[in-house]
Amino acid sequence: MRVWDVHPGYLSDKSLLGEHVEIHALFSIISGGKKGYSQHPETKRWVGRLCQLVIRHDLVVKEMNLRGFNHNSPLSNSINIHLQKALVKPIYVDLPVQQFAILTNKYLEKNQVGRIPLPKNGTEFWAHHKYSIMARGYQYYRNIQSLMKNSPDLSIDQEGDLILKIQSHFKYKVPSKALYNTIEHLWGYFKKETNAEEKTYFFNLSNPIIKINFLFELAKKYQKKYLLHSTIFADFLSED
Repeated sequence: MRVWDVHPGYLSDKSLLGEHVEIHALFSIISGGKKGYSQHPETKRWVGRLCQLVIRHDLVVKEMNLRGFNHNSPLSNSINIHLQKALVKPIYVDLPVQQFAILTNKYLEKNQVGRIPLPKNGTEFWAHHKYSIMARGYQYYRNIQSLMKNSPDLSIDQEGDLILKIQSHFKYKVPSKALYNTIEHLWGYFKKETNAEEKTYFFNLSNPIIKINFLFELAKKYQKKYLLHSTIFADFLSED
């Protein structure tokens, strides 16, 4: 029984769907006061933290949707996620840096891959997350970019602090201005090769989430692997 703390984009299809099942099982055990697996470390770390579990569920579902999987089992929406999201510090069974090691060994043995390749170093990890951070504020992006330029590029198993630092930004709200600036930045990858119809469609869209979804479709069409390996496409859980 495991809920991962690294972005679900790194998970293989099998791991992604398996985590979704585990989340529902944990939610049922905790919300229903069931005894089965109640003493399991993975269960215990989510007690009193169901809002965080719902957030993880929604992120997993978004990643499922990106890969073409259907989803018809929403969790309870009675939990005030937006109120509690920034108030709860994460608890880990294994730190994210350790989880990358676990996944690396597991996927080498079983020949599995995720949408995003497992990072080999800090530079790759940052490249995967940079647009998600930019969408939360250009100052955050600039700070981490500066940190990366002034630090040695270490293997991912030595980048535990960097991983936690970057992941900590996901609790911040996404200002509209920062999101639109990030969308314009992403559009820069396509503006020279998209056709007139695609350009017109993109600029006529008013909903930023739909724009991001369309950019993902363009990334697939034009094989922008750098963008296809970005977390941003599974980062937005609602249109709030």
